[in-house]
Amino acid sequence: MKRMKLILDDTKNSLDLLYKTNFKVPDPVIFFEIRNKKYLVLNDLEFERGIKQATVDHVLSLRSISSSIKSNDTIDIIKFLLNKYKIEEVEVPYTFPSFIFNELKKLNIPLFPSSSPIFYSSRQIKEDKEVRLISKTMKSTEKVMKLIIDRIKSSKAKNKYLFYGGKILTSESLRSYCKKELAALGLECPDCIIASGKHSALPHHEGTGPIKECQPIVMDIFPRDLENGYYADITRTVCKGRAPEKLKTMFNTVLKGQKLGISLVKARIKSKTVHNRIFNFFEESGFHTNFEKKQPEGFIHSTGHGLGLEIHEAPRVSSGEDLLRDHQVITVEPGLYYPRLGGIRIEDTILVTKQGYKNLTNFP
Repeated sequence: MKRMKLILDDTKNSLDLLYKTNFKVPDPVIFFEIRNKKYLVLNDLEFERGIKQATVDHVLSLRSISSSIKSNDTIDIIKFLLNKYKIEEVEVPYTFPSFIFNELKKLNIPLFPSSSPIFYSSRQIKEDKEVRLISKTMKSTEKVMKLIIDRIKSSKAKNKYLFYGGKILTSESLRSYCKKELAALGLECPDCIIASGKHSALPHHEGTGPIKECQPIVMDIFPRDLENGYYADITRTVCKGRAPEKLKTMFNTVLKGQKLGISLVKARIKSKTVHNRIFNFFEESGFHTNFEKKQPEGFIHSTGHGLGLEIHEAPRVSSGEDLLRDHQVITVEPGLYYPRLGGIRIEDTILVTKQGYKNLTNFP
């Protein structure tokens, strides 16, 4: 059966379209693939740029097609393409426009909507070029992480609060500084986390208010490169001043747990092997997890996730059955969280290989 994979979208909403074409378009276009040949239908505004930039086999003129069928209607254009290429089956992403989908059903051609948010599962396996782009994003992110830590180091404590430049240092001011420095390097991260004190005990709390000495400060930065679209993800936890002994022990335990988890990363290893070993190590070290409390405490999230054109992609590095595969890029980010102490999380971005792993993060 001759099958067409069909996308009708723009590259802001469809990262599968960006993945397949490497061509950014602000308005919906028709993209289709037949037996590994890629086609892109573009209007006059985008046609010449598409020929030069899009990584497809054929760029078709929307105006030429519309003229030949005497219609500008998207459904008529898709019908024309189905007939021209003698298509017997059509596969579409789960975000495909429902109106177009319902109209295509009337043609009695079998339609197969994807059940996964990712239309092209091949996105999980990163090509060498993609790994280089992720590494590029990571290097820039590390520069910004250093700037934030340096600002915390340079701050002065007064009445338990940290001051920088004569003003109280807050999560908001550090986050604003972080975003500004990321933007200067061509990166964006609208939701970066800089959380201290009790907020650090909540893994996804972005952090608000003044930062105090002797308390953990969790900094989770996960920006996207505005040019190439690829993400990086790094988390570090620091403390300005003399940290309580229990907090020091917790930090060292998380660091050891992360190193243990990374050492286990290898193609064909189940993700739960990594996650469960870290979880058990924390338990054996006296840091117990309790989901029954009003505010759950301990190791209360998964170990990591895949990343690429999206910040969260398959696989999940958790207690599930996902199998790690060669050239996936994942995070390893264990953490411990207790309301009275705060939270500690340490995260690196890791390339899975047949022999083991390569750490794409080069930051202390």
